[in-house]
Amino acid sequence: MSDLTPATPVVEETNLGPRVARGAAWIMGGGLFARFLGAINTIIVARLLVPDDIGLVAVATMSMQLLQGFSDFGVAQAVVKFRDAGRSDLDTLFTLSALRGLAIGLLLAAAAPVMAAVYDDPRMLGVFLGIAVFPVVSGLINPKFYEFERELNFSREFISTVLNKLAGVIVSVTVALIFRTYWAIILGLVTGGVVQLILSYVMRPHAPRLSFKSLKKVFGFSGWLAGVSFMAALNNKLDVPILARLVGGGGAGSFFMGLQLSEMATGQIAMPLTRALYPGLSSMQDDPQRMRRAYLKGVAALGAFAMPAAFGFAFVADDLVRLVLGEQWGDAAMVIAILAPVIGLQALFYATQSYAMALGLTRLIFFRELIFFLIRMPVFIWAAMEYGLKGAAFAAAGLGIFHVVLNLGLYARASGDAFWQPLVSAHRSLVAVAAMAAYFLLLRPMLPGLADAGLLIRLVVDISAGAIFYVAAHAALWLVEGRPDGIEREIALAADRRLGPHS
Repeated sequence: MSDLTPATPVVEETNLGPRVARGAAWIMGGGLFARFLGAINTIIVARLLVPDDIGLVAVATMSMQLLQGFSDFGVAQAVVKFRDAGRSDLDTLFTLSALRGLAIGLLLAAAAPVMAAVYDDPRMLGVFLGIAVFPVVSGLINPKFYEFERELNFSREFISTVLNKLAGVIVSVTVALIFRTYWAIILGLVTGGVVQLILSYVMRPHAPRLSFKSLKKVFGFSGWLAGVSFMAALNNKLDVPILARLVGGGGAGSFFMGLQLSEMATGQIAMPLTRALYPGLSSMQDDPQRMRRAYLKGVAALGAFAMPAAFGFAFVADDLVRLVLGEQWGDAAMVIAILAPVIGLQALFYATQSYAMALGLTRLIFFRELIFFLIRMPVFIWAAMEYGLKGAAFAAAGLGIFHVVLNLGLYARASGDAFWQPLVSAHRSLVAVAAMAAYFLLLRPMLPGLADAGLLIRLVVDISAGAIFYVAAHAALWLVEGRPDGIEREIALAADRRLGPHS
């Protein structure tokens, strides 16, 4: 029993910031390296295979991801939440995860002949059967591995992410080079899953057993989380298929590209910080006031870094998209200009779900997503039907503001605090973003010759000026307020340590 209930270090509020920053750095580093390897894999495989081959695998992969999204009950989140997780808790989580993976695999296998008939392509049978192996393998991952996350030790996740991605890319590229077949993608995916499975037991030895002893405890937390995952999948996966039907493939592709790039501007900053915050918040669940203060510090940090990235991207979207993707992606730039600022504002609240989960309030998160879906879908469909791609983009932006309101309500219910307090915590970032906007909207049009300069020159000037206006406004407001505790002080202290006199 002792090896299953390790003492979890108490994460004091005073040292949570540095530990979260280190955790976020590990997550971001792993994510960046995985994306780099993924990009290399995509380029090589895409050059060796024909689009039809990749399309075959994409249909099966999207089907698998939808099934996974519909049934995710958050094994990692549950392990982090249950600080005293013992043998029965881990065994129950393993059993549910294994059954979920097996069920998804069987559904994909059962769908294989149906999809082959629907697409009139016998190759689809083998593709679905091959993809069906991945969720079965993933479902057997050692739940004890997620104790590293609970302890804010994300270096192990970095190692696991890099090794499983590297193994998958090696297999995928090798098979593609030798056999020139779409099985390269499938075998690469399954290889990565197998390596991740093996590493989860090598890094955190544990022998799970089939058990339902903690089903009530686990379902009390994870049951609602599965509902959240289901609703989130509906909210996040239906826009593009709907637009493909209503405005055509070109419009759907532009919306998809614009949305992906807009989320990328904030996601690389906000998501690692949010994931690193959750175990820290969870460790404070017995002290709600400390947890609330830590959450609000997290909001301030998200506002300081993620929000300006999104707003700045919106302002330079037209030039940046034309330079990187080409003139044919003008509609995607329009989507970015509309959506990115709202996504930047939403980034303030990425940690709200983690905050509510740490308090065990998954039911409230589920109803937030349910309300959002019931209002969002009819409005989005109506706007797309009436006003096309631009209407859909503006509807998505307006509905994003509504999601911000729902998050403010979720915070108020979870904390008992005033619903506007997260905005107060991020007020310096909000003012600084307004200063950045003033440059782009008021000052920039008056700069002589900039409009006629080349794309690259305009981008360098705009990005530099936007950053200067944002940082200057942020720093000035912090100084005027008497240098209060916050992310600015953390940055100033870090700079002093690095730039101070050396003995």
